[in-house]
Amino acid sequence: MHEYDRAVADRLARRAVERAAPQELPQFAMTAEAFHSTSPYRRLMVGRRDEPLGLGLETVAALLSAAALAAAVQVLDHISQQAAGRAVETVQRRVLPRFRRRRREAAAGEAAITGAAAAGAAVAGAAVERLSAEQLAEVRLVAVQAAMRLQVSEAQARTIADGIVAELATMTRGPSGGDGPEEGRGEAGQLP
Repeated sequence: MHEYDRAVADRLARRAVERAAPQELPQFAMTAEAFHSTSPYRRLMVGRRDEPLGLGLETVAALLSAAALAAAVQVLDHISQQAAGRAVETVQRRVLPRFRRRRREAAAGEAAITGAAAAGAAVAGAAVERLSAEQLAEVRLVAVQAAMRLQVSEAQARTIADGIVAELATMTRGPSGGDGPEEGRGEAGQLP
């Protein structure tokens, strides 16, 4: 799993918790801190410990918040991987042919590596372009699957995913062919 922006993960998860388990909101900050402080490996050890997600939390009350955080992190990782893949494809499609024509294969390899690294950095810190309806549906599926891996019911997993997708839709900006939600969202709708 890649590095992720904790503030963005918290924002996505908080929206999901508002929908799925509003009674957990007062403990959300504590749950988020415990979640982010725990190694990714320990977060995945569900069912092997007496505490939810191995976070050191004593009650199951925080389970949906932790599942929402895990789903949010998985969604951010998915989006990051997709963006990096698109950047590499763009470099391969547009830049590499020019280098091949000039027979500079070594320079082309460096350009591909530099392009992929720059794409990863851009995803981590910049505003995300508006996601299409298809991309939002894909992200929703990733979130549902992530929550269900953490032994959350399917109905709760869907509610968590709906909250994450709703918040993500308000955080994106720019055109995506006009089929994304929140059309006309301005600067306030972008990632921090």
